[in-house]
Amino acid sequence: MPYSGSSVTVTAKNSKGTELFVGTASGVDADSYLDGVAQEQISDVSFPNSATHRFTPGDEKPEADIADRDWWISQDTGKTVAKTFGLDAEPQVLVIAPANSDDSLDGTTVSLQMRVKGVFALSLLGIAGTIILAGFSVFFFMRWWASRIRPPKKDAGRPNGSGPEGGGPDSSDSGPGGGSGSGRGGRGLADDHTATGEPGPATQPISTVQPDTAGQAPPRRRDLRNRRSFRAVTASVLGTGLVLSGCANMPIAKPSSPDTTPYERTAVRPGEAGKFMTNYTESLDKTLGDKGSDLDKIQAAPLIDHTRAQIQIADKAKQKLRAPNFTEVVAGSPNFTEYPMWFYAFGTADKNSTDGDKQLTQVMLVTRESASTDPLVRSASYIPTDQMPTLMADDSGAVEKGPEEFSEDLTTASGDVSSFLVDGKAKSGGPEGLKEGGFKGFRDYLGDLRDEDSGFDKVDVDCKPYEDLKFEDMTLSTENGAIGMGEVRCTLTIKAPSDYALDLGDTVEAVKTNDKEGDTIKVDTAHPYVLMKTGDELTAVATDWNVLSSKVE
Repeated sequence: MPYSGSSVTVTAKNSKGTELFVGTASGVDADSYLDGVAQEQISDVSFPNSATHRFTPGDEKPEADIADRDWWISQDTGKTVAKTFGLDAEPQVLVIAPANSDDSLDGTTVSLQMRVKGVFALSLLGIAGTIILAGFSVFFFMRWWASRIRPPKKDAGRPNGSGPEGGGPDSSDSGPGGGSGSGRGGRGLADDHTATGEPGPATQPISTVQPDTAGQAPPRRRDLRNRRSFRAVTASVLGTGLVLSGCANMPIAKPSSPDTTPYERTAVRPGEAGKFMTNYTESLDKTLGDKGSDLDKIQAAPLIDHTRAQIQIADKAKQKLRAPNFTEVVAGSPNFTEYPMWFYAFGTADKNSTDGDKQLTQVMLVTRESASTDPLVRSASYIPTDQMPTLMADDSGAVEKGPEEFSEDLTTASGDVSSFLVDGKAKSGGPEGLKEGGFKGFRDYLGDLRDEDSGFDKVDVDCKPYEDLKFEDMTLSTENGAIGMGEVRCTLTIKAPSDYALDLGDTVEAVKTNDKEGDTIKVDTAHPYVLMKTGDELTAVATDWNVLSSKVE
């Protein structure tokens, strides 16, 4: 809206009884959601009855239901809907659509009303001030013009008793022409002087007459009355301007040129991190209770592979899975202006949600491809709460992306983790923490399989970094370094003697993908971890590891 200093109410009515939806959103969300959808765009309004608009062809309806989107700043439904917003507020996009995607906007009329209290009164004051100022301007111009063409007074510059025209010695009546003059003008002048008893002036040829500086009028005194009047008028005009300027805070609509380009928002707006974590936990709990139904609506690879395997294992062991509860949540992202988006969410789990004595914080990497899709958790792992780094956000809530050298460290660390999981040797210069937590737990599991009492002939392992998600492109800066996530996938090849029955326990049996008979089994595992840099020190943290699948060969 190209105005400021007031508010506007947008009202939409449908004559056919269609349920309407009205919502406001950041432009980055609205543009993404309506991309490729047929729409009428109003880009400019000139009151009282003119608007700039254009039709964009496209699909009949968006991909997802309009009311289900979580990024609406405000929304309402009804056969008549209205939205009032301040013209000085942050730029937003207002969307009017049918509440039911199968309906249309046929029969819908949209009206705009702008609050203009005080405009009429100030307009009258402005008109009156203009008339008064114009009148004074004409008055002083005429006075100035009249002073330029007014003739000098007859007696100006003639002091008594001096000079040839004042009756001095050079104007005696002796000499030729004395008393009679030379011509009609001289005679008349002589007559006047004679009547008063004064001698007339001497006559000279016209070619010899010189300017008589003594007869010029002296410089006139400035007319201070005119200056005082002009000052008074100027002061009154300026005073009126100052009085009117004091009305700037009144709710008066004024033409403006607002910057409507920054359709920006954080991936998770301030205060919405808790809302996201709560919604995710509730959805995950429901999905786990339904044995994984609709899991793809809240998770994506690689995490969804872990959860599906856990659901199978819990069902085999007749256990019940539940999502953790969080006591404190934080979210950060450098991504503002376009989709796809990604952000990190940190939730401090309550002590009843995790095992062990230490309180843990879950770190989740979340992505969102467009405004029509839901946020998807791509990776999740725990770190001790006392190791949670401090995120440094700017005034708009953005957290700076991790430095380029940390992305390189993340790539190198994924190789170091893979190597350690294979041979149990931590490389010099590699990250700290490889001999602890989930890394150590996997190495202990391998040791049990390779033990002589296990009865297996051979246990081999091959590990490599997970490459279908570019973890190195999604890192955050912290107060003293940076933080990122990674994952390594391993394959165990376990061979048993031909005369032995192959039994690897309920966990591996639960995720078998075939019923083939054989003496060799392959087990796929996942090893998510968090990599943190503090100063020059790198630390990899993993609290657990996951069995994904198994098959017999």
